[in-house]
Amino acid sequence: MKGSISGNQYYIMYIDDCTRYTEVYFLVTKLAEEISAKFQNYHAWVKARGFHIKRFRCDNGSGEYNNSVFLRFLGEKGIAYKPAPPYTQHTNGVAERMIRTLNTKARSMMWEANVPSKFWPEAIRTECYLHQRSPTTSLSGNRSAFEALFGTVPPIEHLCQFGCRAFKHIPPARRNEKKFGSRSNPSMMLGYVHNMTKIWRIWDFNSGKVGREVECSSVVFDENENAFASSTGEREETVEFPD
Repeated sequence: MKGSISGNQYYIMYIDDCTRYTEVYFLVTKLAEEISAKFQNYHAWVKARGFHIKRFRCDNGSGEYNNSVFLRFLGEKGIAYKPAPPYTQHTNGVAERMIRTLNTKARSMMWEANVPSKFWPEAIRTECYLHQRSPTTSLSGNRSAFEALFGTVPPIEHLCQFGCRAFKHIPPARRNEKKFGSRSNPSMMLGYVHNMTKIWRIWDFNSGKVGREVECSSVVFDENENAFASSTGEREETVEFPD
């Protein structure tokens, strides 16, 4: 998917088969070195939380996984490599279904908020964050993947609508007019920052030439208005994700 604000064209996800906890990473290319680097980041994330990856199950993507760079790392960490046989994607069905789930929900969020397609990585990242915290019938008791992995119910009071209008506070030292100038910048809600509940990712329309993604805690959201709402009611772009 081309034309993103970050230059990414692909995303890759890793799912814990036991809890269905999912993490996504974004890619500029599908080269072995870049994919291996993303998996090393994920492996470090897993290890830092006291877990150990025993098996790596994937489709038969020979270019992405079946290469010396990636297999060398798996061997060094003692991780068994379990690719699906050719033309049998159903054996990796958990991942295949999750891709479709993320794409479908991200597309719905972008369509509802009238967000241009260049923000597709933000929609995918935010949807993954929400999916981690949503109850699922895949787990006993309809628990969320977050609860199954970490043993605690995730906080949700900080959640708000993707793409809604936001107002980022301008510190007094950075205001153009000290007394009567604007005290906030018009922004758009993009997502969340890891497991923090007091920091959000927003798009600041007044930062740089075309805007910029920033992390902010001093922000007010108006969930009744979309940041890209069209006065004519027409959509700016049609957002399409491959299934």
